[in-house]
Amino acid sequence: MLDEVIKSLQVGIARRWQSGLAEALSVAGAIWLITEISTKVSDTAEHWVKDHGNHYSAFVLVTAAIWFIKHVYEVRSVSFNLPTTNTKIEIRYGDLFKEQTGWLIGVGEFFDSAVGQVVSKNSLHGKLIDNVYNGDADRFRGLVDAELVGVKGTRTQRSISPKMKYEIGTTVVLANGAHKVFLVAMSRTHLETHKASSDVPTLWIALRGALESIHNHGNGAPISLPLIGNGQSSVNIDPQHLLRLIVLAIVDYGRKAGLPNQVSIIVPEDCFRVLDIREIRRDWRRR
Repeated sequence: MLDEVIKSLQVGIARRWQSGLAEALSVAGAIWLITEISTKVSDTAEHWVKDHGNHYSAFVLVTAAIWFIKHVYEVRSVSFNLPTTNTKIEIRYGDLFKEQTGWLIGVGEFFDSAVGQVVSKNSLHGKLIDNVYNGDADRFRGLVDAELVGVKGTRTQRSISPKMKYEIGTTVVLANGAHKVFLVAMSRTHLETHKASSDVPTLWIALRGALESIHNHGNGAPISLPLIGNGQSSVNIDPQHLLRLIVLAIVDYGRKAGLPNQVSIIVPEDCFRVLDIREIRRDWRRR
């Protein structure tokens, strides 16, 4: 907890020390102005300030310091209402798998299940198979295949199985206790190296497909998603721009078709120093 507070102060001061200083001087100036007016109209106030000068100065300094910290402190979560809807969007640092909601997770166009061979064990896709399905790749694959029955795919000359790939945006819905897991094809996979890749247009299409599936099959239940596109299939854009893109996709779809009342974007702790989630909140609160 203390480490998080220190980190929030360090990052916040590095980003906003100038505006924070301006805020501190502003509140100090406001106190001085009130004091000047009070001492001009009240002898009692004038005598008190003269008799308690040290206390008064300490009060001004402490108030200015509090105002400075309040302004620069880098928060760990923000939220705002999606304009013209009942949906609230929350952005928070944390672990997606600790969220007691539905999950949206990006996967490759083959919906692979071989952790360590094609699916990185460090990816959310890999962690899902390991943590939720106890590493049982065959069970995971069987559930995915059952959901893909009737979905149009394209057979490839891939050297390993599965050989069927699906269009970007194709979304598989799996049960996870009382919640659901939405797996969306959001990256293309090289047939020989099995390396995943994506880009902004591809991610946009994937998000549209995923949000449509959440709208149709999520029953209005809260949904959580990661900083999708920032992992193994990196879209290769700045995390701040990636977050803006994800929020824009949610807002755009939510305004047109409707989404759950609670949509949470859970961003990884290692992005804390490169993301400014307050900026995202500020931008959308103006709308």
